[in-house]
Amino acid sequence: MKKRRVFIFTLSVLLALNFITAGLISVVLQSSGIAFVRFPDGTVMLGDQTRAAETRPSIQPPITVPVGNPPSQKPDPDGALTFAGIYKKAVPSVTAIISEGAYASGSGTGIIITEDGYILTNNHVVEGARGIKVILHDGGEYSADLIGNDRLSDLAVIKIKASGLTPAEFGDSDAMEHGDPVAAIGNPLGIELRNTITAGIISGVNRDITLEDSGGDITMTVLQTNCAVNPGNSGGPLLNEYGQVIGIISSKIMGSASSTVEGLGFAIPSNTAAPLVTQLIEYGYIRGRPALGITIELTYRPTAFMPPGVCVDTVNERSDAYTKLQKDDIITHVNGTAVSSVSDINEIKNKHKAGDSLKLTIWRYGDILTVDVRLMEEGDTK
Repeated sequence: MKKRRVFIFTLSVLLALNFITAGLISVVLQSSGIAFVRFPDGTVMLGDQTRAAETRPSIQPPITVPVGNPPSQKPDPDGALTFAGIYKKAVPSVTAIISEGAYASGSGTGIIITEDGYILTNNHVVEGARGIKVILHDGGEYSADLIGNDRLSDLAVIKIKASGLTPAEFGDSDAMEHGDPVAAIGNPLGIELRNTITAGIISGVNRDITLEDSGGDITMTVLQTNCAVNPGNSGGPLLNEYGQVIGIISSKIMGSASSTVEGLGFAIPSNTAAPLVTQLIEYGYIRGRPALGITIELTYRPTAFMPPGVCVDTVNERSDAYTKLQKDDIITHVNGTAVSSVSDINEIKNKHKAGDSLKLTIWRYGDILTVDVRLMEEGDTK
């Protein structure tokens, strides 16, 4: 009997420790701001999330990302560099980024694109940041302003007041093939390991991954690499054997429901990023993207008294929806199609353009209403 009591006591202690450990892990994940992404039978980790800069300097003249070679042309094979050579060429153009939030800070990597301080990174690195600090490869520190950002492409441009910087050279991502050697430079797990280089190959091209986001799922077509990338590498360069940026590191698969995985990193192709960067600098957003002008209550769950659908949280006062929708409306159908998530709405909305109208069926405290809402440009919501 005594042994049985000891066994029961020991089992209880082990169970308690298990729950405590799980809770601590949960707290650590939440406080670190790590963002997770859905991938078929896997989970992709984007990196440290933060909060957005509240001010933005006046827009400068349009800037073209410096591209080293015309589309679909590779440099002279005799000009290929060793990994040491790639590092020496590219590292002056790589920065560390620290984003200060209300409750925690996050870190990422940036790529210098102009001599006077324009820097490219991921949107999820700086989105929502109250303050942004940049550390150059030589240790110089600067405060940065958010110039423009785009959730759907996961790109952002920030600006520091500096001159004489070394801009990165951009290559042709469309020319990359399976097995081509590549290297990544970044700041895995924070600034303590900044300017880390890892080497590998292009493991895949034109890979489609789906990112889970509070604004709805985002599908991206990316390059796949086996270069070691970790939280903090987000926004850093994926470089070809000539030291040219052919991708912007954005995500990786950490594991799946049944196994642990290694060497599955993803980068936004440089040819995808280049025209978007020009728009982010000139306008602060990507033009032409349609928006309803609402935000969604993510915790809404249907009940016996409330239907399946998407619950409205806020309505932008500059939108057409402002006079037609209100907080706690439940959107049940869009253009006659039942919706139950932000992704459902976005799938329909993104087939239209700003100025088009969507027919929304809404449940409002027991009443069923139908309203036509004209789409606005996403940039006008800011």
